[in-house]
Parts: sequence; C-alpha cells; structure tokens
Amino acid sequence: MDTETLVASLSAELRRDPRDVNALVEGFVSAIRDALVDGDTVLLPGFGTFSTVKEEEKVVDDLAGGGRLLLPPAITVTFTPSTLLRRKIVDRP
Repeated sequence: MDTETLVASLSAELRRDPRDVNALVEGFVSAIRDALVDGDTVLLPGFGTFSTVKEEEKVVDDLAGGGRLLLPPAITVTFTPSTLLRRKIVDRP
C-alpha cells in the first residue's frame, strides 16, 4: 500500500477530507522519524515497536573482487510487531 492509497482509505474510514488526512499522516511519520533520529524507541500499542540498532564496523570478504572490505558503522531501523498484530495476521480468514 502506498501513501496515496493509505490516505484514501483513512479518508473514507474517518469521513474526512483527504488533504487533512494527508497532513495527519505526514505529521505522524515526521514524529516517528524525529524520535528515531534522536535514538528513541517508538511503541504503538497493538501495532508494534520501531527502534534503532547500531551496527559496529566490520571486515567482510569481497567475493566479487577477492579482497576484504571494511564496512563502516551503520544505524538501522527495526520494527517488531506486537503480539496482537501477529495474532490478527495469523488468524485472518
């Protein structure tokens, strides 16, 4: 589902103007992004948890070039679905 489809679906569900819903979705995503950039964890009850994980630098074998590469440290975002969400996905008809 892309943003446009999400906004249309929410707009119909909430019976609100799509422009207002789009502004809310953008604000919601911005708030999550800002929290993750600050290193915070975002918990959405009944949905899941967004968090960041710092990966240390590491040396890996370059299979294509035959040498070794140093991968720099990185920060990745992870999502862990809540138990309720997992159950709803598994139990759906």
